[in-house]
Amino acid sequence: MPPHVRRPGRRAPQGPHRHLDGQNDPRPRRAASAVAALCLALVVTGCAGAGTNSTSSRSDRLVMGTGALPQTLDPVLASDVQTDLTSTPVYDTLVGYDAQGVLTPAVATAWTVAPDAASLELTLRSDIRFHDGTVLTARDVVYTLDRVHRLGIGIASVIADYQSARALDDTHVSITLSKPNSAFLGALSRVYLLNSALVQANAGGDDAQRWLATHEAGSGPFALDSYRAGQQIVFSAVSQTWRPLPGRPKTLVYRYIVEAAARREELKAGTIDIAQGLTPADLTALDGVAGIETSEVPSPMQLYVFFDTANGPTADPRVREAIQLAYDYQGHVDTILAGRGQIAAGPLPSLMACRANLPTSRQDIARAKELLAQAGAAGLNLTMYYQSTIPEHAKAATLLQSNLRDIGVTLTLKSVTYPEFVKALSSKGTAPDLGMLWDFPLYPDAAAMLDRVYDSKFAGTGSNYGMYANPRADELLARALAQPSPTASCDLAKQAEEAIDADHVSMNIASSRTVYAHRAGIAGFTASPTHILLDTAALTRTN
Repeated sequence: MPPHVRRPGRRAPQGPHRHLDGQNDPRPRRAASAVAALCLALVVTGCAGAGTNSTSSRSDRLVMGTGALPQTLDPVLASDVQTDLTSTPVYDTLVGYDAQGVLTPAVATAWTVAPDAASLELTLRSDIRFHDGTVLTARDVVYTLDRVHRLGIGIASVIADYQSARALDDTHVSITLSKPNSAFLGALSRVYLLNSALVQANAGGDDAQRWLATHEAGSGPFALDSYRAGQQIVFSAVSQTWRPLPGRPKTLVYRYIVEAAARREELKAGTIDIAQGLTPADLTALDGVAGIETSEVPSPMQLYVFFDTANGPTADPRVREAIQLAYDYQGHVDTILAGRGQIAAGPLPSLMACRANLPTSRQDIARAKELLAQAGAAGLNLTMYYQSTIPEHAKAATLLQSNLRDIGVTLTLKSVTYPEFVKALSSKGTAPDLGMLWDFPLYPDAAAMLDRVYDSKFAGTGSNYGMYANPRADELLARALAQPSPTASCDLAKQAEEAIDADHVSMNIASSRTVYAHRAGIAGFTASPTHILLDTAALTRTN
């Protein structure tokens, strides 16, 4: 994810990758850049025991057209939605979440968190095998956590408080944290477990980043069969898996098709079974096409505009509130999202289980003008950074520009890449007046997300998008993360969210529903609290 400024003794938090649907991220990748040219020319074979299922019937094969091209298959970078999409069918995690955001067992069947929330112990299943037949043990868990911590990139931001781990025996692990963090157990839902012996055998000089860029070392229900970078990836179902699913296809294929219109046409032609990332116009064009259905999945992603709360005109909360009140939120949902979404209600996305009871964002032009007059801020000229390559952002930026004109504010739009935006946030003197972006929790813990985005210790790191500082919010979030009781932690997080909302740190615009167009007879399109895109291991087909 974005390259953040590091604080001494602490790994800087990293926000989720926001370049979806073929919008390539220009940031350098230590794992992927050195092999990019090689990958384009090679078909890379994954696990030798997986076997190609080239003779399977169409009912045994599921092909998804997607624009989410990964720059590496290394799950350490599964903070990027593209890499996460390739990791979900191949790897297992220690814990998971159900659709309601409740923590559930996975590789770990039981756990104990210390009263001070600074350590925990896990009990593991004993019947899980990696794709080469090796049994998954506590040593693999320790190796995976140590490698993520050692590399300090991607998913390392999620377990930033990790200090060390120890295998007590094959099925028990003890983890020590650098400081209390009650959200750490949930963070393990984002760490994909590696076959330590296989990865160490291919470690090279970069902790196997080069090797894992094109290979896998997992224990999930699918094994990597072949990979052509930028073209397609093929997975074969594992015959023996600890999480079987009736109707799961024997072969799963991602075909990388950058243009949404091309995905639409291939779905109509029957060459793919699922089209991900279609535009509203594409979906309209598919209405009434025989044999094609759509499934809508609520997304944990929310669209925001963050204000520079430390400098310039937007340091005045009255100016921030006036800008909030100027926007046509209903028009955003009705027109820009074509009705597939809902207006935001506070700083946390609507799918979060622990949220304060806050009103939905609303437009009130008269009140916005009153607030600007009170602030003595007539004739304001502001600049907003946004990503014009993302359709929702481009349309929302233009709508906001028009709405602000109605209250006497001139908004200059500056199209930037996400890394450029983050770089601007690395100093309190270079942040834009406003910045539009998507954000979402990497796992559904309210205190963890609020801490990453609103705690003052992250101002100037690229994570605190509004350069926001409020001692009361900081104190509440610190207490929430140190509280081992989920209920007590949630109560504190709600208080922090209310304090943040009262300070008008961000315009909380809307969350959308992701729509998948697909052939009839395909199921498993469900919201996942830890994945922006699908958990494709949950897909099934009957024809």
